[in-house]
Amino acid sequence: MKAWKKTSLLTTAILIVLLFAFIYLFKVNLSFTSSDIEFTPNTITNEIPSYQGEHPKNIIIFIVDGMGFGHLSLAIQTQRPENSPTIWEDFDVRGWHDPRSIYGSITDSEASATAMATGVSTNFGHIGIDKEGKVLTNLFEEASALNYSTGIVTDSYIWDGTPAAFVAHTRNEDDARDILTQIASSELDLIFGELEDVGEDDVPEVDESIAILKKRFFHLGKDLKLPDGNKYNQPVAVIFEEDEIQDLNSTPNLPKLTEVALKYMGAQNKPFALLVECEELDSASHENDSERVINGLKSIQETLALVLDFAKTNGETLVVFTSDHETGGLAAASDFGNYPNLQIRWSTKSHTAAVVPLFAVGPGAQNFVNVQRNYEIGQLLKSLLVQEKIDTD
Repeated sequence: MKAWKKTSLLTTAILIVLLFAFIYLFKVNLSFTSSDIEFTPNTITNEIPSYQGEHPKNIIIFIVDGMGFGHLSLAIQTQRPENSPTIWEDFDVRGWHDPRSIYGSITDSEASATAMATGVSTNFGHIGIDKEGKVLTNLFEEASALNYSTGIVTDSYIWDGTPAAFVAHTRNEDDARDILTQIASSELDLIFGELEDVGEDDVPEVDESIAILKKRFFHLGKDLKLPDGNKYNQPVAVIFEEDEIQDLNSTPNLPKLTEVALKYMGAQNKPFALLVECEELDSASHENDSERVINGLKSIQETLALVLDFAKTNGETLVVFTSDHETGGLAAASDFGNYPNLQIRWSTKSHTAAVVPLFAVGPGAQNFVNVQRNYEIGQLLKSLLVQEKIDTD
């Protein structure tokens, strides 16, 4: 063999060895994409089902932004209380749904939350409107018309896609001023969350944001003390700075906000519909931030335990837990160098086409057994409202 060929082969071999050594030492995750796989659409049905069974008095829908079965597996495998069942085993119904948008296999929070709030599949960036821009009636609007109390608790900014879908109607997800104005003009009774990017583009400054909200809401202090006397029935809001609400180390945190919200809603002497949203997993997964995911899962489970305890004690509350989409392509993989411990593997920093968890417990929970698409959740939630206006006098 000629000398130059020997040198070339030797150099190639050395480079291959160095590459595998680099991958091993630095735990580089190589993923290889397949060729195009044809997407298969399916039929959409926007008819609200007729429900004849037991209606819950109250409905709590808990949406975790960006959570897939990989995130759930990580929680079950690594955060189970010793010698105790997981919180996930408290649900009567444990299934999944396909969160795709009307556009195709992928969705965003605006489209998916709109489907779950209205029962109609829509396109990216559409909040409370269908693909043609037609305004859709959401769960909270129907509930308010039936004399329910309605509320939103989120660890994200209050005009973010998921909370906005339950109260607003817009094609411009970035027009915070418009969404805030719609919130203040709604029949919403409670909103807890953050502000973000204040003063940028269509996001008003803090003082203007608070002034808009005060047109409807009694503004609570950061101590979360609810109003006394005849003001107790007044709509309430509490607003925090960007990223002030994160994990259990935050003051406040999602469990505390949810606890106060349930205290307020339970004291109104009427049925209620409450949205609880955790956005932590989506933000963490977009950055492939494993530590933040782990902390977020702890916050989710503590909040969920509080919600389920309320529902169990109350006996008339339906709890639906789900996600709007999966982010990151997270896999809980075995760490064979430190078995049986696990390690997190990521495949992307974007949304994926994965199906997501759907759990339910309480009156009406069995209706969610056969759900396959996200918009069916919205249809069922609407059908479970008591259809006669409730007299609370």
